[in-house]
Amino acid sequence: MTRRKPLSALEGQPGFIPPRYSRAGLTTDALLRAGRDLLCLRGIDSVTIQEVCAAACVTTGAFYGRFDSKEAFFRALQATAEQDSHLSMQARLAALKEEGNWTLETGVHALLAELRRIVLRNQGVLRATLLEAHGSAWPRFKEGRHEFIEAATPVLMRLHGEGDPALLERRIRIAFQFAFGSIINAMLNNPGPLRLASREFDDELARAFCAYLRA
Repeated sequence: MTRRKPLSALEGQPGFIPPRYSRAGLTTDALLRAGRDLLCLRGIDSVTIQEVCAAACVTTGAFYGRFDSKEAFFRALQATAEQDSHLSMQARLAALKEEGNWTLETGVHALLAELRRIVLRNQGVLRATLLEAHGSAWPRFKEGRHEFIEAATPVLMRLHGEGDPALLERRIRIAFQFAFGSIINAMLNNPGPLRLASREFDDELARAFCAYLRA
């Protein structure tokens, strides 16, 4: 599994002042954690720097020691969410590529469960990114999704192992479109009966995905 270096997603990030000492790095982590938590409850426009600092138990001076503005802080949240998504799915795909007792059902379940968990822990940031007018981050997330599907499709084709390859490839891509749509809808609207935080979501989504491939 690829190991993430602390704050490596923020290297070269505009408006971010890299910490020189480990304590300052911990402060940055606390601020990012607080920002993610607050964005799960409210939109980015209604979250203040003072609220982020209070939730992180740091001063506003400490905030401005790391970020030069609220926008820079939001871009940092987006960058860390993007890295989390990329590395988590890379690791999950690497596990599926290894020799083991993977079946189509267990492989699909593992991928979709990881996707749901990524969206769950970054839901506030992703929601704010999706709703941001003229933002540039959501297209990057979409590109990451495309790259993931490109990498996952041959893995699932191997686990399926039967039928017309061209038809199977197309169905896998369509099934991923359905799955991503369901997860994003749960993130935005949480309509139920399956909630984004529910592990039952993984079971039912994987069941529907596999049933479509085998139909």
